[in-house]
Order: sequence, then C-alpha cells, then structure tokens
Amino acid sequence: MSTLNTSVRYHIDNITALDGDINAIEAYLHQSGIPSPKAKNDEGFKARLVCTTWWSRTLGRLQAKLDESKMIKQGRVAKHREKYVSNLTVRRVGKKAAKTAEFIKNQSMVSDSGDLVDMATIVQSSLANPTNRRAELMIRMAGFEIYAQQNGYVGEFYTLTCPSKYHRYSGIKFNEKYQELTPKDAQNYLVKQWSKIRAAYGRLGITPFGFRVAEPHQTGTPHWHMLLFVKAESREVVRSIFSKYSLQVDGEERGAAPFPDCDHSTKGYDQATRLPLSGSRFNVVQIDSEIGSATGYIAKYISKNLGFSIDDPEHDTTDKSRSYGYRVKSWASVWGIRQFQQIGGAPVTVWRQLRKLLETLDDELLESARLAADESRWCDYLDIMGGVDCKRKDLTISLVKNELIDKETGELKQNQYFEIITLIFGVASIAAQAITRTKIWAMVATKHAEQQRSKILDGTVGAVCFAPWSSVNNCTA
Repeated sequence: MSTLNTSVRYHIDNITALDGDINAIEAYLHQSGIPSPKAKNDEGFKARLVCTTWWSRTLGRLQAKLDESKMIKQGRVAKHREKYVSNLTVRRVGKKAAKTAEFIKNQSMVSDSGDLVDMATIVQSSLANPTNRRAELMIRMAGFEIYAQQNGYVGEFYTLTCPSKYHRYSGIKFNEKYQELTPKDAQNYLVKQWSKIRAAYGRLGITPFGFRVAEPHQTGTPHWHMLLFVKAESREVVRSIFSKYSLQVDGEERGAAPFPDCDHSTKGYDQATRLPLSGSRFNVVQIDSEIGSATGYIAKYISKNLGFSIDDPEHDTTDKSRSYGYRVKSWASVWGIRQFQQIGGAPVTVWRQLRKLLETLDDELLESARLAADESRWCDYLDIMGGVDCKRKDLTISLVKNELIDKETGELKQNQYFEIITLIFGVASIAAQAITRTKIWAMVATKHAEQQRSKILDGTVGAVCFAPWSSVNNCTA
C-alpha cells in the first residue's frame, strides 16, 4: 500500500473515532494542518471526511505545497536557477495535465435527447482554451475602457508587492529578513491589504472598476498588477489609500517608499497627503490615452501569463512564451492562486449565460442584453445591467438557479456527499426569464457513446441514467 493510501486510512480512522463531534473534528484538522472541507451542511462536511477521494486530493495538494516550500527554502526557485517555480512542480503539474488530457480524449458527452459531442471538442471551445480565455478577458477590458471614456473615468495602473520577509532572495543573495513564508502566505497578505483598500475607498463612496493580474517574481513570490478606472476627482484619494495600506506592514524598510531623503514636494509624492506614490512596494502609472490605450497596458500581462508572446507580435506563441506560461500555470496551480480577477462591474456569469441564447427573446431588456453579449459589447452590457456602480441586489438581470430534479422519481438529486444539487438554468429580468439549460448531459466512454446514444433514442435508457452525483455526470455504459 502506498504512503498516500496509508495516510488516507490513518486520518479517516482518526476522524471516525471522534464519533461525529464537529468541534473535535475541527480541532483535529487544525492540529494536523489540514483545511476544513467546504460543505453546504454538517452532513456534507462529515461525508467528505470519510471519503477516500477527498482525502487523496487534499493530502496530494498539501504534499505538493510542502515540496515546493522546501525548494524555495533551499534557494532552488530563483532567476539564476529555476524561475517562478521548481522543476519538480513543473513535472508534477505536467504529469497531471497529461493524465487529464488522455482521459478527456477518451470521453464523450451524451444528452438525454440523444446528442453526442466528444469531450475534446467541448474543452477546445471552452474557457479552458487559453485563446478563448484571452479573448474574453480582452473584450471585457476593452469594454471597461469604453465605458470609462463615456462616463468621465480615468485609468490608473497600480503595482503592489510584498514586504521583504516574503522574499527568499535579495538580488542574487539570500535575504536575511526572509521568514520562510510561502507564495500562498504572500498572496494572503495582498488579499488582506486589498480588502482594507476596498473598504477605505468604499466608505468614501468611490467605486473603481477594472482588472487585477497576479503573477510571480522569479523567486515565486506574487505581486499584483491592477488596471482600475476611477473618477478624475477621486484619483488622488485612491492613490493615497493605496500608498497608505501598501506601506502599513514594514513600511519603514529601505526602498519600500521612494526617495526617502528627498523633499516631499517632488512629484513622487501626493501633493495633498505627502504620501509616496511610487516605490518598491507600490507603484502607480497614470494612463495617458494619447500615448496608448488603458487596455494595452494590461494586455501584455494577460497575454504573457497565458503563454502568449508579447515580443513577437507576428506569432501567438514562441518557445520562450510557452515556457513562461507553463511555469506560471504550474506556479498558480500548486499555490491555488487566481491569476485574473475582475474588479467591480457587472457579473460575467450572466454575460456567459446570455451568450448561450441563440434565438430572439420577447422581453426587450433580455433581448438587448443578449444582443450585447452575442456581439461582444461589454460596455453596453454594463449599461443594461445598471452601470458599474450598481449593487448586486439592484442588477436588472439575474441568474435563474434551480435544484436538480430526477425526472423519473421526482426527487431532488444529491451529490455523493448528500447535498442537494443546484444548477444555473438561465437568466431573468423582473418580467421574464430565458432558459439556457434545456438538456441534461452525461459523460460516457467514447467507445460506448454510440451504443448509449442509440439506447436513449429508442427509449431503452430513460432519464434515470442522467442522475449524476455532480453537475457533470460520471455514469458509464
């Protein structure tokens, strides 16, 4: 029996011995350094903790983080050695990706109406395809810029970095201030400071919008690039807020703030607050539309972190860009870091549901939103949804979510952890709704797909076949 299987059985036996005591279970997980499972209820929580699959995945992720942490502490991850992430993790992520690709190649999706599509085609046309992902991000970013120009917003490009204690190296030498903190710890620090920044400008009624890109230094420590649009009259206030919280922790470090010995009247400082605007911890660039578009400022960060070339515009990818993209993908995978995040604006999930609607809708509001999404007009979509500063509860269009029902028994379907399955079925305005989920799909082995499809069409297999324990059916022939 493998070490992993032994560990899984060990933990399950210990959890079982606690006889369902939630407090005791939480204490055990905390002492063991294991994250608590995310569950909808206590029953789902307990079910995961006696599931070998959940434990295998959880312990596997923890082991990968532990191994990568060791590589960083040893100084293996660096500009002059293994950039961004260790070769060990790159191989591990690559092996997992190859295994997933092989599985997908041998699977197909069959609907309860007898439709048949191979999984490789589905993945290629989804956001799992970097080309599609980049295209959608750029459409949304360009739409934000158009909206900003039409409504009196100006663009600002911010960069946030972490204090010295999160960095293993200082140049090419080991950093004496390093406290053996991981890239995930650094990401948590950035998230925490960002929450303070959002709260501060939120109290003033300021509503910036745009995008954030998280990428690694060559030593693996993350930093953020943010392209945000703010009202012109709020620009200086937002800069000061960013500067304040970027220097809140160890802000006295050398180089954290710019020009420590210069007169505060220099352009490196906010004239009203005398707080620094640029330094190793925080940098801001005012977007000048006469020099280049705001979208252009962040386009290169989006492209290079998806593995596309920014130095060779005649080619989408090069050996260098693919290598960078793959190593950054491995870095984000092992540490669980979200690379791209929209800040403010209307939800993209509604936009994606609208793009699934192919026929004209009777409801004027839904139809205008459908056309905007279908024609990739993100700016118009923002207007239709109520504007970038519209609160979620006041959005003009919302998602339609329903609990999944077994067509044969009439019972609510559950996943393997005894939790009711809730899926998105469409979108709705105050007066009408449009359904996007009209079929239930099952994943089957490609070699059995035609046989399964034939059974569905002639009625041999009924709806009971499509009773998945998750939103993706894993039944086989």
